[in-house]
Amino acid sequence: MKSDYRPDIDGLRAIAVVAVVFFHFDVPGFRGGFAGVDVFLVISGYLITRLLMAEGGGLSLVEFYGRRMRRILPAMLVMICFSLVAGWFLLLPGDYEGLGRSAAYSTFGLGNYYFLWNTGYFDREAALLPLLHLWSLGVEEQFYLVWPLLLLVANRLSRGRQLPVVALICIVALVSFSIALNLVEADPKQAFYVPFSRAWELTIGGLLVFAPPKGRGRTSKWFELSGLGLVVASILFLSPSQPFPGVFALGPVIGAALVVWPRSQSTISAVLASAPLRSTGRISYSLYLWHWPILVFFRHYIGTAMPSAVESCVLVAVAWLVAYLSWRFIEEPVRRLRAPPSSVLLAGAAAVAMVCLSANAVFEARGFTSRISKQVEAMRSLDVMWDWSCPQMVSIAELGSTFCAFGAPWDKAARHAVLWGDSHAEHLAPLLDSAGKRENTAFFLYRACPAAFGEGVHRDFPDLAGYRESCSSSRKAAVAMLKQRNDIYLVVLSAAWTSLADTNVLADNGERQTSKVLLLRDGLRSLIQEVERADRRVAIIGQVPGPGLDLTSCAAMLESGMLRRCSTEMNSEQVFRIWSPMVSALASLVHDNNVVFVDPLKGMCPDRHCATYVNGEFIYRDGSHIRRNLKPETDEAVARMMGLYPALKGQEQNRLSAANTTPSQTAGKSN
Repeated sequence: MKSDYRPDIDGLRAIAVVAVVFFHFDVPGFRGGFAGVDVFLVISGYLITRLLMAEGGGLSLVEFYGRRMRRILPAMLVMICFSLVAGWFLLLPGDYEGLGRSAAYSTFGLGNYYFLWNTGYFDREAALLPLLHLWSLGVEEQFYLVWPLLLLVANRLSRGRQLPVVALICIVALVSFSIALNLVEADPKQAFYVPFSRAWELTIGGLLVFAPPKGRGRTSKWFELSGLGLVVASILFLSPSQPFPGVFALGPVIGAALVVWPRSQSTISAVLASAPLRSTGRISYSLYLWHWPILVFFRHYIGTAMPSAVESCVLVAVAWLVAYLSWRFIEEPVRRLRAPPSSVLLAGAAAVAMVCLSANAVFEARGFTSRISKQVEAMRSLDVMWDWSCPQMVSIAELGSTFCAFGAPWDKAARHAVLWGDSHAEHLAPLLDSAGKRENTAFFLYRACPAAFGEGVHRDFPDLAGYRESCSSSRKAAVAMLKQRNDIYLVVLSAAWTSLADTNVLADNGERQTSKVLLLRDGLRSLIQEVERADRRVAIIGQVPGPGLDLTSCAAMLESGMLRRCSTEMNSEQVFRIWSPMVSALASLVHDNNVVFVDPLKGMCPDRHCATYVNGEFIYRDGSHIRRNLKPETDEAVARMMGLYPALKGQEQNRLSAANTTPSQTAGKSN
């Protein structure tokens, strides 16, 4: 079999890498650009199998692995070293520690397993991990460890006959595809990262080596045209929300195979072999390596948001330039070296060991926390930012438990109140502690299901057994307690209203809704009626404006004086546009003097920007919560900004109606 250079394959590589790069930069029309990786896998399977079978299966394993090292390691190790240096200047210790660990795994070709085991719902956004893209190289490298052994053993046992080898490849492909189909349903994350669910893509490429080429003629042209159409359609129409790599991966995989198989001199091949595509294809490996860390580190520099269109164009151009330099001065010189395979293996192993030790040093030093002050590092700790010592614990016999009490001393307070809700009630505790002391009001925190759920309406949590019953029980217990205790005059309700209103809600008759009206009107209104029958007042606290993106990293880096260009500003127009429906729905529940609606947006977003700093302190813990470890004077200032004091005095602060509340009317006002 010939091992001639095929410029059309470089052209196909160019399409694949451009798709991946544009997908990562959120270029419109490339939402399926991630399928470019699958095209790469088919090409790799074809080229590797062709190399192994080129000399009748006589290629030694030492020579094969030496070639793979020369191809993969140099540019990758240089990119990892660059990332470790850039991380020193741009990452906080926790993030830098993670970078060191992921770099150590990736140098050994295990990056896919690191990201499988260490990324998830509660981790930092995966899109901000500088080496995340090395998962695909991990899949390839693990395939390279096993595939040559299988082929060489099969080739020798079959005594040079192709049929047993082809049968083996077909079996591997079918088993791997079956695993992929199963895992995309059972464990999509594992399906994405492990080689067992990706091997079929590489083996499809391997089968092409044994398929007779179509050569010249119309048939080959239609094969190539159909294949290219499948690849392009996959790039344009696939979506990250679809299960992958299962049935939806067939498009790019079969498409790539149809382009590679004919080995013809058709017009399609000529287009793919054109100078622009061929040149891009040659640097495709370096471009894949470098574009991602360039994008990610820039996002860290500007504060984690995606770059603008102009910035993206500049970054893509920079990535192209760096990729060319990497190909010209790293890939090509190493590839042309004439050294014994054993020497290449030893040199490669030594280089891997040195980079791995450097990366592990970053991990062992916990990201070199000495680079920044403890105060700055604490800003990135969710536990530290949530730390607040409860002033006292009180027993509420009617609820059969003890609860955190704050504000005025419980036994001496003139009035008593209950703060009821989820974590968005919890983050108000220090603020109400400050306000309660001034207004001689004591609170206790009833941390339970949001008050909107329980009677007639409940949240659909199919994976959380007993959630519906628990919410109903906690609500009934609270209402019963209010009817028995005459000393509690006020019920303060708080929750992540916008989040709750956007989740599936079920009525008791099983009808599914996604209506804010159902959630807020039927759920909260029925509760308010029960509370009013117990002769108690209700204060509904609207949701605190949240930036959505976690700005604490930006704030911490700015305070540390490290290299950074980011903004902690929160645009009020955007906040009002998102929050307005929720504000109107909550305000519509105000019907008499016994119900007060407190709208934090008005006080915290008095002009074009919402407050993120008060008294010189950054006030957010994450993308939606106020931190609980603020200074007492800052707690008091934030409480006043939110309008909590008038609510405790019985005034109808920020009483609005759904009919006359608009963002334009409220955006420019302050308390």
